[in-house]
Amino acid sequence: MDIVEGDRDVFIQKYAADFIADFDSSLGPFLRKPNGQLRRRVRSRETSRLISAVLEHFQELPQLLDPHLPKWLPALASAYLECLQDRKRSSRLSTRSQLLWPLPNAICRIIYTFCKVRGEKVIVRFLNVETKYLELLLQAIEDSERDTDAALKTELITSWTWHERYVVLIWLSQLFFAPFDLSTISSGDADEFEQPTLPGFQWPQHVPRITSRVIPLAIRYLASPGKEREGAKALLVRLAMRRDMQEMGVLSALVHWALSTLKSADDVATVSPYYFIGSLSFLAGVLRAAEDTSIMDQHLSTIFYAVQAIHSEENDIDKVINGSALARKMMIKVTRSIIAIILRKSRQDMADTEMIETTIGYFLERLADNDTPVRFAASKALSIITLRLDPDMASQVIEAVIESLNRNVLWVKDETDPKAVAVRDLTAVDPLEWHGLMLTLSHLLYRRSPPLENLSDIIHALLIGLSFEKRSPSGGSIGTNVRDASCFGIWALARRYSTTELLEVETPSILIARGHDPTASILQVIATELVVTASLDPAGNIRRGSSAALQELIGRHPDTVETGIAVVQCVDYHAVALRSRAIHEVALRATRLSSHYGRALLEATLGWRGIGDMDTDARRVAAASFGTLTAELARTSSEKPLDNLATTVHFLLSRIRGLETRQVEERHGLLLSLAAVFDTIPGFIEEGALGDQANSLPISKVYNDLKEMLQKSKDTKFRKPELIAESTSSLIVSATFMLLLSLSDQGQHDHNFRALIRQGSFLVDEENLSLSLNALDFIDSVRTSQPNLFDDLLEIMESCVNDWLDKNEPEAIEPSSKAALILLVLTSPVKRVEIIRGWSEKVRKPRTPRNRHGDGYFHALTRSRPILTHFTSSIYTNAKDISVPQVLKQRWASDTEIETRVAMIRSLTDRCMLRLESAIFVNLISEGLDDYTTNARGDIGSHVRLEAIKATKTLWQTDDSYREAAIRLIPQILRLAAEKLDRVRTEAKSTLATILLPEDAKTLQQLSSTSKAYFAFLFKARSVIQPSMGACDNTPSVESCMSSLLAGLVTSADTGNEDLVVESRAALVEVCQSSDNALHLTCSLLLRNLKQYAGQDRVLVPTLEVVAYLFHVGLLQRCYNTTTGLIDASTTATGGDAALQILSLKQLCLHVQKAAYKTGNVRKLEACIKVYGAIAAVQVETPTPGIATYTRMPESAVSAGRLDAGQTASGELARVRQEEGIAEARKRLGALLLHPWPKIRNLVVDELWHVLASASAHSGNTSKGGNGGRGMDDDDGPPSDGDGTKAPLMMLLGIDWGTADKTHVKTVVKELGLE
Repeated sequence: MDIVEGDRDVFIQKYAADFIADFDSSLGPFLRKPNGQLRRRVRSRETSRLISAVLEHFQELPQLLDPHLPKWLPALASAYLECLQDRKRSSRLSTRSQLLWPLPNAICRIIYTFCKVRGEKVIVRFLNVETKYLELLLQAIEDSERDTDAALKTELITSWTWHERYVVLIWLSQLFFAPFDLSTISSGDADEFEQPTLPGFQWPQHVPRITSRVIPLAIRYLASPGKEREGAKALLVRLAMRRDMQEMGVLSALVHWALSTLKSADDVATVSPYYFIGSLSFLAGVLRAAEDTSIMDQHLSTIFYAVQAIHSEENDIDKVINGSALARKMMIKVTRSIIAIILRKSRQDMADTEMIETTIGYFLERLADNDTPVRFAASKALSIITLRLDPDMASQVIEAVIESLNRNVLWVKDETDPKAVAVRDLTAVDPLEWHGLMLTLSHLLYRRSPPLENLSDIIHALLIGLSFEKRSPSGGSIGTNVRDASCFGIWALARRYSTTELLEVETPSILIARGHDPTASILQVIATELVVTASLDPAGNIRRGSSAALQELIGRHPDTVETGIAVVQCVDYHAVALRSRAIHEVALRATRLSSHYGRALLEATLGWRGIGDMDTDARRVAAASFGTLTAELARTSSEKPLDNLATTVHFLLSRIRGLETRQVEERHGLLLSLAAVFDTIPGFIEEGALGDQANSLPISKVYNDLKEMLQKSKDTKFRKPELIAESTSSLIVSATFMLLLSLSDQGQHDHNFRALIRQGSFLVDEENLSLSLNALDFIDSVRTSQPNLFDDLLEIMESCVNDWLDKNEPEAIEPSSKAALILLVLTSPVKRVEIIRGWSEKVRKPRTPRNRHGDGYFHALTRSRPILTHFTSSIYTNAKDISVPQVLKQRWASDTEIETRVAMIRSLTDRCMLRLESAIFVNLISEGLDDYTTNARGDIGSHVRLEAIKATKTLWQTDDSYREAAIRLIPQILRLAAEKLDRVRTEAKSTLATILLPEDAKTLQQLSSTSKAYFAFLFKARSVIQPSMGACDNTPSVESCMSSLLAGLVTSADTGNEDLVVESRAALVEVCQSSDNALHLTCSLLLRNLKQYAGQDRVLVPTLEVVAYLFHVGLLQRCYNTTTGLIDASTTATGGDAALQILSLKQLCLHVQKAAYKTGNVRKLEACIKVYGAIAAVQVETPTPGIATYTRMPESAVSAGRLDAGQTASGELARVRQEEGIAEARKRLGALLLHPWPKIRNLVVDELWHVLASASAHSGNTSKGGNGGRGMDDDDGPPSDGDGTKAPLMMLLGIDWGTADKTHVKTVVKELGLE
């Protein structure tokens, strides 16, 4: 219902200074190098950033750019001209790279963006207009389009985009403002060159050379479908309207050419509609430029009848033209300019009058066009012409528009009430025509064309349009544009007419205003309707438009609207942005200002903008608003509040009875509205007079109608039963108060009963369990004297509730479970036990998919637990054998369906039963946190994990005595807080924050769940939990938490989206680099996870990838120490100090070998190969006296430092064991080189290349000088052995390893020493 997006105008106001500073500082380096030389190419990414991330934000407030345009645009223009002047250098630019754009292209893209944001007419004024550049620009665009042979084309600038052509064309049009005759600035004599032949164009004599070059160029682009057409039109119009060109006959020649294109074509089927659009746009341009002159008088009739002939569709050309909305718009512009020129004359003849009348009829017809741009153009044109007509004729035009609004309007009487006034029915009207008519009225008002005697009819039409709505066959709204035009019309009315003129319009003369106070002025009526529209309209732009019109109305006509200033402050432009806030808050504040607004809002809420809205969420909000508005009006009414509320209840019940079965949406909204009214009644009840007040409410009628509605819900098959279930369940909960109030005679002396005079929602609230139990005890006490209390109602209610609980729709589950709790409260004790037992038996065992029960039963059971506990503590021993926790636990153990498990955990979330039985449910939740079920739909287990996280949050938000059992879930939440799924990670972050210290929780909530800082924070989260949780005996250790965290983080670091991979790996590296202890602990836990998650490829493969990555960045090589043994999973698992361990390469190889054993997972094999390669690339140097060094030497890790171990006995042992690990890794690579899959063999060869290259580089570095100083960076060929034999790297080249012979592969393996 609410479109969650930031207000762009507010956003740009806030950050405009930053954007401007960014562009200003970036423009210089973007155009020029540090030495001042102009760049040849620029990054496409930087150009796109300046356009999309900076300039386009200013489309909401483009005037903010005005102070900076005189600086930026001349700089761009001069740089572009400099590029053109240095064309020899620019012509050699390569455009093959998509990452680089030529500088002229990038400049034109930026200039075009300025034109789009600020407007072409504003931007073109800042371009250089020195006449000397006319020839340069013209030659450049000619060169870009000249047809040459292929060899020549590669040497010229041929990569022009439409941005460049558009910018150059509008720039040329600006240069043609030069006050010199074109013959004086043309290069060469016109007689020296042959004029090009243009179909339909006759060249006048002695045309300057520059004219003969521009006209073919402009005509060519005039038929373009892109923005070049607009530039070409501007250029051609500017050229034709020059005085020297008019004297030479160029204007007449171009007009005749344009008319000829509209009459004939060689092959209509192949001609683009843009060919004709270009000609019409040129005619519209020259006529618009000549409106205040007599230049075009001789062509008016010819052009007019040529355009009218197109409208008649006499040939194929006319059909092509009329088939284009843009062409029809241009035809309207041409005709409008012709009539404007005719009306400029002091006297018109009969031919002129005939053209005027024909045009008005044509425009009225175009108001119903299917395309919005055409309707816009027709309405604007009609208003411009009407303004220039005589008053009598102008009044006739306005009457014709108003009369069109009454076409197809039906008046329908209510069959149930013959005395009722007939109601207007707009179902038969054309919404497109209404849009055009409303636009016309609005434009007429904006130009103050209508006389005062027509204002009454116009205001009536605008007020109807303000609430106009019609649905398409598919259910979409097609009335929004009508309401938008009405807002514009009311804004124009308030702006153009004085207060005195508007107050002369009598309110009774406005038919739609008869529902308002007869004494209210027409301005008050308009203001009230605007408040209603601004509060309730479903379209955000209509709400804001109404707010703007209201502000204009009250500001222009002070002291005419009740509490005007306060209303403007209430119905603020920004306050109505969100519909939910507008319906709830704005409507209520307006009602408090005056009941005049409240009554109108209440009436409108019962219409299509409220409870009749097609959007379900909107109906819920409107129903809640109806209740609050009704209570507010009752509170300020002169009548007794309860009498007022009783009248509203009667009205709603009668409306519900009159609904058809098909009116599901209206029934849903009315039932929720009635429930909202019931919820307001307790606020008006006084404890001292319960009996009298109960008599003033229609309790018996509500009781009988409630039975009738439940029976209808049971017997009738509705189109959307889940909506009926939701609304009727809500009504039962809210009507509980009315049922209890009927027992006021028995409870007026019971002090517990007075506490029950609350809204029905309080009885089902988890936080008010004592209230529910008090109500239960009170009902039981009354039943001792009235055994059949509510039995007839409860019998129907039980059947309906069971039907509703059997639904799986989310909107029905929660309300139906609340209604189930009310059923238990109102029914007899024996029946309660039977109902709960029946629910338990239904839930206890799994069902087949065809017989599967609804999820509502889980929620009903969890809600019934307090009542069941109340039974077992009383005399009802027959309820003691029912245990809801055991029922749910049994169902969980026997049912692995994801949907069932999601429903079960969801029913526990935010329930007191979960807190009270935490010891029972913690294992269930723990299983849910570890659910990674995957099928063809993907990771469907994520739904279970998500709900389990929410349930964990419920446990952790309880008292310390209840959440102790849930502390062991910390490692799992840490794992989920780091895993790759965004929604799971975000929910886990919110849950984790509940057990942290307040300052740390606030820090965590402010971090993005995809940021490096967030992942780094997770590593220290275990140390900042609340002391009450950290001091428990079963609090997980730091190693356990980190191990689980790494199991989740590796999935983000391997298979997450690109940004997530980068940030998570960066955080892991940062933690490892923070200290040696952190590095050793991380390495040991990664090895531990390789053993712990063996067989779980979900964690195992990412862990292998991360291990390979840590080798790649040179971190794992630092895990050496001279004092102790080796890192392996066993020492870590037994509590060994991982900070004092040495990385065992052989142990790592064994873990990797187990992971790759008989696997068909290609990704796992690829990860294993990477780890083998990383181990094999570690170089163990011969120890010199005092030092033994262990290094890995791939190109990215050469600078990572060497791994030293002291020359002690333990150091020598470590060196030997590392050599064994390296040998084992090389052996495994050799074995995988014989793998049956070609892809695996190719991956092994790639890894071997890096290993052997690293070894060669290491050998070259240690023996440089012994072999002539030859190494890998020499250019004399691949490295070779000292005796001249071929280097090992050469053995990997020249072989297709995917199809290589097995014998040859074994030979290579043997020669490389990989056995």
